[in-house]
Amino acid sequence: MTLMIYTLKKLLFPVVFILLSLNSFAKELFVPMDLVQWKYKGDKFSCSLNQAIRHFGSINFVAKPKQPLGVQVNSFHVKTPYERAILSQVTSPWESDYPPVVIEEIGLPKKAGKVSFYDDIENLLEAMAQGQWLGFRLTSSQLNESLDVTVPSVNITQAMADFNQCRAQLPAMAYRDARDVVLQFNLGQRVVSSSQKQTLVDLASYLKHDKNIKRVLIDGHTDNVGSSVANLQISKVRADDVASILRENGVRSSLMEIRSHGSRYPVANNNTQQGKAKNRRVTIRAIRKEEAVKRKGS
Repeated sequence: MTLMIYTLKKLLFPVVFILLSLNSFAKELFVPMDLVQWKYKGDKFSCSLNQAIRHFGSINFVAKPKQPLGVQVNSFHVKTPYERAILSQVTSPWESDYPPVVIEEIGLPKKAGKVSFYDDIENLLEAMAQGQWLGFRLTSSQLNESLDVTVPSVNITQAMADFNQCRAQLPAMAYRDARDVVLQFNLGQRVVSSSQKQTLVDLASYLKHDKNIKRVLIDGHTDNVGSSVANLQISKVRADDVASILRENGVRSSLMEIRSHGSRYPVANNNTQQGKAKNRRVTIRAIRKEEAVKRKGS
């Protein structure tokens, strides 16, 4: 049946048709090439490559900080009686007659109207840049029914270029990651490690993008080993080193507030080695303008 549908697809493109058999019911929607218009939309924290489909909804490539590239399908058809969704790479009609390549198959989410794919989307986007098309299928075992949508990759070149440029400029962190960062320090460690430095570089890339960040609080802490004066000094050295790396990567000094607390505010029991390890830390908190207003009013 799949081979029959695929063969008819080659013959009847680009019209919408219904194929009936004794055992199944399949509906296929082809987007006519003269109606295909991929569109780019983006800002500092999100990029999308969108194709609207009349009487169906839309298909979107979506990129966000620290998330895999995804394909999001928005449609009123994404609901029961359909149970599963399949994303495929489809050969254009004028190329060799190869069957569709399944990219990912998933069960439909409980919330109707939207389904997202994240497996191998980079390769799908690259294939579409080379002329391959996108296929989407909904299936229902209960009704032995399927709905197939095929979208050509024509008129995608400029929109895809803008989309990829937007992706390249996305920060390395999302706000949920940048809001509270905790760096743990080993006993005797005064400056950040190479992996911690990379975390700070990623954090700086976010802080430079988000113009709503009003303050960045950097707080140094220690365990209770040593004198209070020595611990206060160590916590200051650690916090200053963190601030220095953020500054080197473009974060304004006026944005940062650096504080050292020594061992005064433990988050774990200093009577255990595990507790001491948790207390040796520098925390970095990014506060947005709306949060600052709430804190001031509380």
